[in-house]
Amino acid sequence: MTMHNRSLFKRLLFGFISVMMLIWLANLALDVYETRTSKRRDMQRELRASALRIIVLMQTVGERPPEQVKPLVRKMEQLHYALYTELGWYIPALQTQVWRHGQLVYASPDAGLPPTDAAAGPHAQPLKEGWVVSVEDDPATGVTVRMATEVIGEWMLQVSSIGYYFAPLLFSVPFLLLPAWFIIRVGLRPLKSIVGEIEERSATDLSPLAPSPYLELSPLVGSVNRLMERLTERLEREREFLVDAAHELKTPLSIIQINADTLTTTRTAQRLEEAGQGLRTGVQRATHTVHQLLALARSGGDRDHASLVPRDLVELVADRLALAGQIAATRHVEIELQAPERCILAMHLESMASLIDNLVSNAVKYSPEGGRVTVAVVQADGRIVLSVADQGPGIEPEMQRKVFERFFRLPDQDQAGSGLGLAIAERAAARNQGRIQLANRKDGPGLLVAVSFADVRE
Repeated sequence: MTMHNRSLFKRLLFGFISVMMLIWLANLALDVYETRTSKRRDMQRELRASALRIIVLMQTVGERPPEQVKPLVRKMEQLHYALYTELGWYIPALQTQVWRHGQLVYASPDAGLPPTDAAAGPHAQPLKEGWVVSVEDDPATGVTVRMATEVIGEWMLQVSSIGYYFAPLLFSVPFLLLPAWFIIRVGLRPLKSIVGEIEERSATDLSPLAPSPYLELSPLVGSVNRLMERLTERLEREREFLVDAAHELKTPLSIIQINADTLTTTRTAQRLEEAGQGLRTGVQRATHTVHQLLALARSGGDRDHASLVPRDLVELVADRLALAGQIAATRHVEIELQAPERCILAMHLESMASLIDNLVSNAVKYSPEGGRVTVAVVQADGRIVLSVADQGPGIEPEMQRKVFERFFRLPDQDQAGSGLGLAIAERAAARNQGRIQLANRKDGPGLLVAVSFADVRE
């Protein structure tokens, strides 16, 4: 499946053009609204005021003949035009008609309206589209004034005048797009610089990127650096695993090699028996070490991405204790479970099982024959605590932190082991967002291991 890469530069430029078009459309809509409503209304009011002034003039002149009325009305029209001239506005066409006792005594020169039909009267005169009219009557003098004018801007709404709106847009586009193209291109240079810095690195260079001085790029650089840090930790864990595996397997493999050579060269029955026993011991030790190393690797791998799923902790503990029962029976150690019927905890199943197995196996191994191991699950005060108590020798307080180190074993320790059990348990607890603590029992000999988890339901 082919993936087509989209351009961030084009996206930004298209966004700029879209905003420019939206502003232009909003301005066009506002202009249309003002022309259709406010301008039409304002010009209607101006016409009515001018018509009333002409009525007052006609009241003054009385019944003078039309020849004497026309110059006076013409001056009133000029005053109407003077208002637009003084404001510097476009002067719209104007038509004035004055009727007295049903007779037309004054009509403006052709203003673009249809010819005047005197017989039709002032109220039947048709108008062109885009014009407003005001008709005022004075019953006392029998005068009717009819004034009509075109609405300012109405002509711009015609199809023939569409270029009036598009011309500024077309003229301004090059002058706006060129600066926008330059600004976006220059603005993306820091991002290209980061890409170039990453491209120039070798596969083994996981050092952090230099901090970006730009607020918008700082989160990106921070995310890349955190990824580098996680990758470094992962590679370091894998390197440590390989070193640990080579170190720990060296001894049992040497034992296997020596006893295998003995089996091929010796002839006495007793020596053959000793070599066979040594071979079995070496294989058992190598097998145990491999299992522990794999458990250690799994307990610390992908910790940041592990999904914690709510499960019943009591049910899981009971299942793992059932598997540990056979080992405990060989040492005549009794395992006791103290727990409620259910206890839901968000956990990673595999690492949690490894945690329980290591704590219980250590407790059984270091308990005396005929001893008791107590496993408890307690839910209180917003915490869930899994504890394992044995009746062994315990650990001196100054050594309790030390035993979590890989391959560390207490001095004078006579129990076989690889020194990885508590290291695995600590990593598994951390993967399940828990914290592990050691303490010697106060009610007798033995060690108490407690793992505390947050109760997310609180």
